[in-house]
Amino acid sequence: MKNVFDNIPEELKELPQWVAWDFEENLKDPDRPKKPLINPKTGKKASVTNPKTWGTFKAAVNRFKKDGLPGIGFVFTENDPYVGIDLDDCRDVKTHKIKVESQKIIDSFATYTEISPSGTGVHIIAKGKLPGKGRNFGYVKGFGKVEMYDHAHYFTFTGDLL
Repeated sequence: MKNVFDNIPEELKELPQWVAWDFEENLKDPDRPKKPLINPKTGKKASVTNPKTWGTFKAAVNRFKKDGLPGIGFVFTENDPYVGIDLDDCRDVKTHKIKVESQKIIDSFATYTEISPSGTGVHIIAKGKLPGKGRNFGYVKGFGKVEMYDHAHYFTFTGDLL
């Protein structure tokens, strides 16, 4: 995983919705560790529903560096105009090839797109609102696993542009 935080759009950096994150064991799926949020001001756990546990982009990067954490993240809220689209297991780490179905989704958005921390997924950040709950959509026929969120969720950010 490559962290190139300078590539993250300035309009996102300006919002006080940033956290750091760490790895935690996932007993249900040991191959996919959990990524709990870390409050950038205190170093304690943060919550996607408690803005008091978030901070500035600069504070999140400082916490990442100070504590040697794997990365930073952005919390989506009902008050911001952003939607996060998560495409898991769509990229070959060795060849960097994207699955055809996922590439169709990526191509349909002319927006910020980065490689996820695992190197096997892609995160797309777009402006918009999702209908209904705007949560995990699971497997979409012809496209594979697709998750979309516009509030009460966070995405890890690497700045490693696709």
